[in-house]
Amino acid sequence: MNTTVKKLSWIEKNSLGLFVCFVLGLISWLVAEFEKSIFDRAVIDALVIAIVLGVVVKNVLPLPLGVATGSTFASKQILETSVLLLGAGVALQDISAVGLPLFLLILFSVFGGLLFAWILGHKILHLSSRLSVLVGVGNSICGNSAVAAVAPVIKATPNEVAAAIGISAILGVGQILILPIFVPVLSLSNVQYGIVAGLSVYAVPQVIAASFAVSAVSGEMGTLVKLVRVLFLGPMIVILGFFHRESNDSKDLVSKIKTYVPWFVAGFIILMLLRSVDVIPESVGTQAQKVSKLLFILAMAGLGLGVDIKAVRTVGIRVAATILGTMCFMIIVALIGSTVLELR
Repeated sequence: MNTTVKKLSWIEKNSLGLFVCFVLGLISWLVAEFEKSIFDRAVIDALVIAIVLGVVVKNVLPLPLGVATGSTFASKQILETSVLLLGAGVALQDISAVGLPLFLLILFSVFGGLLFAWILGHKILHLSSRLSVLVGVGNSICGNSAVAAVAPVIKATPNEVAAAIGISAILGVGQILILPIFVPVLSLSNVQYGIVAGLSVYAVPQVIAASFAVSAVSGEMGTLVKLVRVLFLGPMIVILGFFHRESNDSKDLVSKIKTYVPWFVAGFIILMLLRSVDVIPESVGTQAQKVSKLLFILAMAGLGLGVDIKAVRTVGIRVAATILGTMCFMIIVALIGSTVLELR
């Protein structure tokens, strides 16, 4: 009897907020699908649309108090579940496809890009450490998905997530338009340009757009490099979870393990390992990632509903400067690295 009462109580507290998140998420998904039907890709990612819609609704419309509880659940528990499901689509053996020299270049750019963003954003421009890390992982790994996946690990606020995703997405579109100019100006080969695009462009769809705009060879190389960057998301989550752990001197062994490795990170690793040894078939992993993306959209709507737009404005210019600096760092690393390693 008590269990039933608790369950009904949970539904009553969260149903309104989850319904609003569902509606905003559905609209975001439909808009992205409409974009794909016209441009063959989503010019504005559904994650960006969802968080923007959430921000607009939160800051423009008078919302009932009951919305906050459900939207918070979406931005935390549903977001963490999304991260877990991502692991089912990641196979470690995919790394071997790029060869050792290019893999080492990708490795350096991922961790170097994160460190650069943290130093520039936190130490020089005085952004919060969490926001600087979000900018770093978004621009060095896989865009919005990396920001969304890392946010619960480092306990980032909705305002920080909104700033990292929203401003990065806007500047990322500009990068798509500008980057192809490098080919004639710097006399880049198709392979070298693909490496530059794959290493420096924000999100996977944007990499595809920027690299295939030059040639099929550039597109294939850019996509491959970007997908290897995506594989670093799991290790990065574990590493950041370690550095952002809470003090656990007085906790038992199980509690300490949970502190070092959150449940959804542990789930991500387990699913990734199962996928790598083919216990999880590729087809199942692909479907799990699709479900993960849908849950991410729902979670981003929930995050948007918790954003104070005034707080985001106060850091906007500094976030943009950090993102632009990180983009430039990634491009320079790609240009120098591909030249020195003769990846042409």
